[in-house]
Amino acid sequence: MIRNAVIASAVLCACLAAAPPAAGAAGPSDGRQRVGSGVLGGVSGMAAAEGAPVGHGLADAVVVRGSTGARESRVATVRLRPGRDPVVRELPWSGTLPAGLEALDAVPGRPGHYIAVSSGGDAFRIVVANGRATLQAGPVALPGRRDGDDYESFALHRDRSGRTFAVWATRGSGDRPAVVHASSVRIGAYGPDFGTVSARQEFAVPFPDRGDVRQISDLKILPDGTVMVSSASGTDAGDGPFASAVHDAGRLTVNAAHDAVLRLKPKPELTPLNVFTERDNRKIEAIAFLPGRHAIWGTDDENNGGCVKFDRVGR
Repeated sequence: MIRNAVIASAVLCACLAAAPPAAGAAGPSDGRQRVGSGVLGGVSGMAAAEGAPVGHGLADAVVVRGSTGARESRVATVRLRPGRDPVVRELPWSGTLPAGLEALDAVPGRPGHYIAVSSGGDAFRIVVANGRATLQAGPVALPGRRDGDDYESFALHRDRSGRTFAVWATRGSGDRPAVVHASSVRIGAYGPDFGTVSARQEFAVPFPDRGDVRQISDLKILPDGTVMVSSASGTDAGDGPFASAVHDAGRLTVNAAHDAVLRLKPKPELTPLNVFTERDNRKIEAIAFLPGRHAIWGTDDENNGGCVKFDRVGR
């Protein structure tokens, strides 16, 4: 999600243990800071907390889990401060318990309000406040959802007119491209009210280039409409090896009829902005962008847990 410029970014590779508020242990010597361990703590979706302080090494984020068990965490907050270990708080859940939350974004202009999306394509309106995560409404099916679809990404974007648009994608796998969708959306008391899908486009990446690549593991939209995408390879079980990349995927625009339009780049025109090889062994499954041209990545590294690391995009 880079506007043809280098962006300072914070990389959140988080595996967050289901536990009371606690600081993470110091990470390895390459600058990573460990924030958890084990398969239940991975970050499957993430959004920056609106209105929170932002700077180099400074951010607050809300993350969701892919958990399915009744006693497993669904939502956590992560507090990042320069020179300090990350602080993770698992939040008590109020409301019907969803399974397999894979994506999250903040509702523009509504601090503490979020839309979370499950792997099966259900959207939930969540409020994070007073140390709790409360389900306000949902599930609402994503438009055009089909049996067998697998979703890992979701983003909300408000344009200059004040209208809000939603963008989401199937993850794709191997030779099968991801399919990106866009529609208008209103966030009401009963959850997200999606309009008709006005844009639909296939998308595939040049890296990772393994057969198990997830073409889109998450996406977010910059204020100017730039579509940023993360991609990852590596199985959902074990220790990896994992690989990941971040791409400037193209643009979201709005036409004269106030419909969303996608202009995504074809695979031959894509160049990864940041690459994490199998030697890095990181599986990015969540991204978020902050004011001041900062960003956060989140990973679910399965048995290897996760870490935080501040980085510069487009090294």
